This record gives sequence, structure tokens and C-alpha cells, in this order.
Amino acid sequence: MKRINKKNGFTLFELLVSISIIAVMTAIAVISFGGISKKSRDARRMADLEKIRISLEAARQVGNTYPTTSTVQTILVPTYLQQWPKDPKTGLIYTYTGLTTNTYQVCAVVEDLGSTNNPVANCNYKVVNP
Repeated sequence: MKRINKKNGFTLFELLVSISIIAVMTAIAVISFGGISKKSRDARRMADLEKIRISLEAARQVGNTYPTTSTVQTILVPTYLQQWPKDPKTGLIYTYTGLTTNTYQVCAVVEDLGSTNNPVANCNYKVVNP
């Protein structure tokens, strides 16, 4: 007579190995996704600051000076921008400083500093007049 060895299911060792492989792959995916999110928010910040810079240059073409810190939103928003851009993570508006009638700076805080590890409070990426 033939003896049939019927084995149903998995051993404990096989289950532990497969669960640990799934856990490692999940951890790698979560870490990678976090970095991608930072980079995409930083790209949005840079694009927003560039949009503000372009509208400031258009306003200067009309008025021969850049707006002051107190009047920038009232001058740019209805005419050159639909609304003043906000930070994608915090929802706060970007900081504009009209240094003189011929100079300005618009600041944002980026999350992915690359090789630098020296963030300036409230402004580690800025756009200034050309």
C-alpha cells in the first residue's frame, strides 16, 4: 500500500518569514513616500514664489516701483494673482518684504534642505528681485 503524506497549511517558520518580508517592504515604501511628499511640497512652494515674482515684475512695469509690505496683497491679488498663495503644509501665506521701492524678497520654509542642515527661521528659501 502506498502511504500518502498529506500536509495542509504552512509551518510557523514559513509564516514568520513571509510576514517579516511584507513588513520590511512596507517600511521601505512608507519611508520613500515621506521623502516624495516633502519634495512635492517644496516644488509647490518654489512655483508659488516664482508666480509671486512674476506678478511683482508685472506690477513694477505699470507703477515703476515694487509694492510695499503693507500694500502688496491689495495691489497684486485682484489684478495679477487670483489669490495670494499659501504654504501647502501649514496653510500660512508666504512672507513678502518690500525692502525699498526697488528691492524685495519673498520667503518660504522648505522641508528638504538637501545637503545643508542650517535652516533659517521662517526663511530658508527666498526669491529676490533680479
